[in-house]
Amino acid sequence: MRKLFRKLSAVICAGAIACTAFAFSAFADDNEDGRCWVYGNAISSSDETECEKKLDEASDKYGIEFFAVFINDKTYSDSSVEAYANQLSYKYTNCAVMVNNSATRYTYVARTGDKTKRVSSSKATKITKNYINTELKDNDYVSAVQGFIKGIRRYSSFLSLGVILIGCLGFAIFFLIMYFAVKAKYKFHEKPNTGAYLEGGDLSYDVMMDTFVSEHTTRTAINTGSDGGGGGGSHSGGGSHY
Repeated sequence: MRKLFRKLSAVICAGAIACTAFAFSAFADDNEDGRCWVYGNAISSSDETECEKKLDEASDKYGIEFFAVFINDKTYSDSSVEAYANQLSYKYTNCAVMVNNSATRYTYVARTGDKTKRVSSSKATKITKNYINTELKDNDYVSAVQGFIKGIRRYSSFLSLGVILIGCLGFAIFFLIMYFAVKAKYKFHEKPNTGAYLEGGDLSYDVMMDTFVSEHTTRTAINTGSDGGGGGGSHSGGGSHY
């Protein structure tokens, strides 16, 4: 009896998530011509227009499809928000999606594609905490979208500010070590005495010749296999409450 109850509970939960995803999909289909989608009057029309503008500019500039979805409904669970964000991100080759449910105060970020492959799930969670939710606490939705774009760009970059600073510090230390090593090497050398090379006014030259014979052999492996191609892009996501 318990096993049957557990199976029924699992089926009911899966059905609820599927219905929620379907409802989100229906909503997305009605708004697929834009980048900022609002459900349940979550934000004002003026904020929606401004967010749409920011997302358009970033998408054109960086070649990443940016989307922001704002909902205000307690019936949508966190797992449903995540499922919808992941589903939307999979529709594009390079995509970044933020979904915020103000009713449950939960934000989730999902990304797909090689241009954002450095954004791991843990970094996506950091983006929601440090770049998005800090602005949502003050109901500043435009700044939240800007923080979302900024966070994706920062963690997508190969050379972050911290890496650059560490590299510069390492180079400076290496330069100082080499400088003092070279300085110490030549500091205690005695000045050469030119008179030691001349005796009795005579100057002699010794000529030495060395003959080198070298041989170079190049080996190239025979490729017996065929090169594979294709494969889907990477994907990750993370979220947090505020």
